[in-house]
Amino acid sequence: MKLVMFDIDGTLTESNNLDNESYLQALYEVFGFSEVSSDWTSYTHVTDACILKEIFQSKLDRIPSFREIEAFQQRFLELLVDGAKAHGGVKAIPGSSNILKKLLASGDYQVAYAGGGWAASAIFKLKSADLPIDNIPCAFSDDEDSREGIMAIAHSRAETYYNHLFSEVIYIGDGVWDIRSAQKSGYSFIGIASDRQAQALFNEGATDVFPNYDDCESFLLALKKATGITKGDTFS
Repeated sequence: MKLVMFDIDGTLTESNNLDNESYLQALYEVFGFSEVSSDWTSYTHVTDACILKEIFQSKLDRIPSFREIEAFQQRFLELLVDGAKAHGGVKAIPGSSNILKKLLASGDYQVAYAGGGWAASAIFKLKSADLPIDNIPCAFSDDEDSREGIMAIAHSRAETYYNHLFSEVIYIGDGVWDIRSAQKSGYSFIGIASDRQAQALFNEGATDVFPNYDDCESFLLALKKATGITKGDTFS
């Protein structure tokens, strides 16, 4: 049994632009912060929690209080909801619903979510995209500042939930921070990206990168290659 761990934004949901715009707008509305770098690779960890803390350190030479984080999260989520409504909801990455259904029905794989966003915004995006949430162990930026930490918590929760020790984990992500964190965690990696973003993942050492999940057969073959499964699969 292998664990397949998914990022959310850009990996399961087409929400990167909405997320970035809402985050920057919330920073301005709640704290008056402008001229904030949206080059997420410039932050120590590309997670909502770490980015907010580092922006506070840069602007105010301190970390945000619990109430400040709470106020920011609330406005951020409101902006996400409003932005999604304006565009007819958050769209799923093509083929993501089908691949999740296949994996969840498989006898060879289990599924977990490990994203850099906060839980409330991640769950909203998954629900809006009509992707499964219930009975899937997960970890988000509420749990840890670093992606490696989030992955480790998701891994641990998955082992508890499924009552199985996973020695092989495949992380599915779209950003260079995803593959770097996967490599640090000792996980295999499959990318979901196209054009320059795909090339950036290849440059980081990715061997399999897909624009989406429409080519289900090729994605499943990449999973087998990543984990060494060659026969006896039980996909339905």
